Amino acid sequence: MTTSDFATRLLAWYRRHARRLPWRSRRDPWATWVSEVMLQQTRVEVVIPAFERFLARFPNPRAFASASDDELQEAWRGLGYYRRARLLREGAAEVVARHRGRVPSDPDALGALAGVGDYTRVAIASIAFGHAEPAIDGNVERVFARHAGITANVKSSATRNRLATLVGERMPKARAGDFNQALMDLGAMVCTPRAPKCLVCPVAGDCEARRLGLQQELPRLPARKPSVAILARAVLVRRKDGAVLGARIRDGEINAGQIELPGPGILADHQDAGDALAHALHARYGARFEIGEPVARVRHGITHHRIALEVHDAKLLGRAGGRLRWYPTDDPAVPWSTPSRKALSAHARRGAR
Repeated sequence: MTTSDFATRLLAWYRRHARRLPWRSRRDPWATWVSEVMLQQTRVEVVIPAFERFLARFPNPRAFASASDDELQEAWRGLGYYRRARLLREGAAEVVARHRGRVPSDPDALGALAGVGDYTRVAIASIAFGHAEPAIDGNVERVFARHAGITANVKSSATRNRLATLVGERMPKARAGDFNQALMDLGAMVCTPRAPKCLVCPVAGDCEARRLGLQQELPRLPARKPSVAILARAVLVRRKDGAVLGARIRDGEINAGQIELPGPGILADHQDAGDALAHALHARYGARFEIGEPVARVRHGITHHRIALEVHDAKLLGRAGGRLRWYPTDDPAVPWSTPSRKALSAHARRGAR
């Protein structure tokens, strides 16, 4: 199979089988940017409704640049990794300040925006503006590691450079965006991590992994970091009207901008409850609590951390102040962090029994 054959067969397959995704039909650089950020570490089926909701509310960078923290949290609800949204808002503000509200077409200008890493820069530049640069995501790594029979770690800089060269050599300059998207779809639909569908693959004719029977072994990835088990504690303080005491998570912390049940820090390890928890809460919030019995225990994963969050019934001794505020638990607009939302749900189920 020649280089031109690779692109010809891939694009012919893409023409018949391309996924119908809402950001592809818009032909809008802002929509492309938003979709690429949302798709980082999030499944397509989760992104689609969130994308539609987000674009209806924030149709351009100028609209999102002025969004409040609560508006940002609500718009990003269900996607996780909220730091992506905060960086997207910073980037949108830079587009307004530097580029009169229009997403720049120049790849270097794109790369200078907050939150736009190399992959996102190339994806926007090629898909929205037609720049002929290879966009190497996990799907593309897998397709080319198998097709070229690359047995080295695909995350190493040398291998990534080789992959970029291979993709660039096969990329038709006039259809760079379609080519990049076709590779993404091929990896997502055919050249899948497990049980690749080689019999229907348009470029299987000279695939080295298929020839050698290595489809299941490639690509080679670095060893995963061992997971870290963490015990965290928080308190549940209810007001007579049902509102719950919460605290805004500070900038620089995981889930910054969201609301959490008061605790010494979601990644802090506190083996002792009672006096030790009360002391830690006073140090963090300047408020005093009477700590009661555990009322909920939930599990949550963040990167390679496995968090067990134990929530204790508590009383606030005095008045709320500082970072502590009362929040309703039935208002979807309140951006509760996922661990706190899980804990509130677990407590509600327990009360219903």
